[in-house]
Amino acid sequence: MKKFGFIFLLMSLFASCNLYQKYVVKQMKQMNQAGLTNYTGVFPNGKRSVSFTGTFDQNKKNLLLIHGYQGSSYAQWSVNVEELSKHFNIVAPDLNYHGSTYLPSDFSIEMQSDLVKDLMQQISDYTGDSSVANAKYIVVGSSYGGLVGARFAEKYPERVSAYVSLDGLTGCFDRSFTDSVAVSAGAKDAVALLNPTTGKELKKLASLEKPVHIPNFILNQVAEQHFCTHRNEKIKLLNYLNEHEKELSNHTFQWSCPVYLVWGENDKIIPLTTAKCLKQKYQIPDNRVFIYPNTGHILNMQNPKAFNKWVIETFAN
Repeated sequence: MKKFGFIFLLMSLFASCNLYQKYVVKQMKQMNQAGLTNYTGVFPNGKRSVSFTGTFDQNKKNLLLIHGYQGSSYAQWSVNVEELSKHFNIVAPDLNYHGSTYLPSDFSIEMQSDLVKDLMQQISDYTGDSSVANAKYIVVGSSYGGLVGARFAEKYPERVSAYVSLDGLTGCFDRSFTDSVAVSAGAKDAVALLNPTTGKELKKLASLEKPVHIPNFILNQVAEQHFCTHRNEKIKLLNYLNEHEKELSNHTFQWSCPVYLVWGENDKIIPLTTAKCLKQKYQIPDNRVFIYPNTGHILNMQNPKAFNKWVIETFAN
């Protein structure tokens, strides 16, 4: 009985401990230790947040890292910035309704791409360094951020030296595939799968590629404190994509920069067939298409060493 009581007490202490918040603090420390500063501008109608290299080194190239759906600057890129910051100046925005950015707006991709440009100007205004807003960037867009990055590269070509679709939603995508994956995982559809409200629902999403063994109380914390934040607005972002699926799929981007495709072979959200379709549609040469085996949808987090190595070898020199 004494042993059982001790175990119960230990479990109670862990349950009351906010491990998710501790993990967020760790991610933010990783950003700071890599020399990145976070600036959140507060405005009458909301706030905008962006992380960036504190002082731009004119001898380095510039990386614009655009996170995916349900991500943020620190949540997606904290595992990469220590190594990448040795070779690049970095700008990593929080897209609207993600991280610390919240501005009443429509739910379009146009809104997000314009926000990225505004955040770069915000850095210049804050630091007094006009080069941040006027420099050219290697744009890396992950998942949903891939579509934002694709539109940014098309609309602001003077700010882009290369565009990388990292398992990106860049066209050639049929939502029925992800809906079918969601149903097979026990969710109603992709919108429900990507917006869990409980640890049990989150486990379905986290286990798409391989089973996860994380205690339910931790998954509940993540669901409540991360996925449920601005949940209604984030669902409307997906609804916008669904409502404009035909228009977005039929659009042919007019890029004036080199385009690269970097994909996880086992991606269950935006499958490898999408990368193959994009390669053919935009006539992207073989030496700009990189497929990583035994890797799923968020390649830079699942295999950060490989991702960092590829970015540095491809662009730093």
